[in-house]
Amino acid sequence: MNLVVIDTSTRFAGVGVMNASGERATHSWQSRWNHGRELMPAIIESLDEVSVTPQDITHVAVALGPGGFSAVRVGISAALGLIVAKQLPVLGVPTHDIEATPYLSELESKSSLYSLIPAGRNEVSWARHSVDDGCSAGVAASGVSAPDDLAGQLEGGAILCGEACDLMAGLVDQSQFRGHQAPTRDPNLILDIAFEGFQAGNSTPYEELRPIYARPPSITKPKPAK
Repeated sequence: MNLVVIDTSTRFAGVGVMNASGERATHSWQSRWNHGRELMPAIIESLDEVSVTPQDITHVAVALGPGGFSAVRVGISAALGLIVAKQLPVLGVPTHDIEATPYLSELESKSSLYSLIPAGRNEVSWARHSVDDGCSAGVAASGVSAPDDLAGQLEGGAILCGEACDLMAGLVDQSQFRGHQAPTRDPNLILDIAFEGFQAGNSTPYEELRPIYARPPSITKPKPAK
């Protein structure tokens, strides 16, 4: 498997490549909303580092968001550009799943984990991850909230992780935070998620490879014809 992963969910972007021998190359950077210009050079550089050509790619995974409206679409468009001609398998991974994965092992049946992603307007896109009776972790709820509103709804002992944790500073006890300062999504983690998913036979149909937005896009309704 020659695997490429792409994450342009937010201003912190990342790509990773793993070749058939398991060698990896990753790049993370802070984009000034120039994902479209920066992404492909980062992919090519990563491919070169592990001696993989674009023609050698066999699998692709991409973060679906939520995140920046245009940023998420850049990553998905790049993924489609890599897979469509050769009909390669692709895996779409919700960005909240990427943020939460390192901390799911801390979850118990009565605890919860909130992954946080910037949603603009000083608001937070959040997803509540919990463990069901079958001991399987999943997203129980999600939404967009102002930081103080979100702080008011948190259960006691809830764990917080993700890029937007800094927006909750001073509103939640420091002991509840997990992770580190941005970038919080390591391309190595996305490689792990994607490799495990493909090994299990999972993939995403092309028609379902769509962005996940924190809130519906603001599109003006067309004026009625006169």
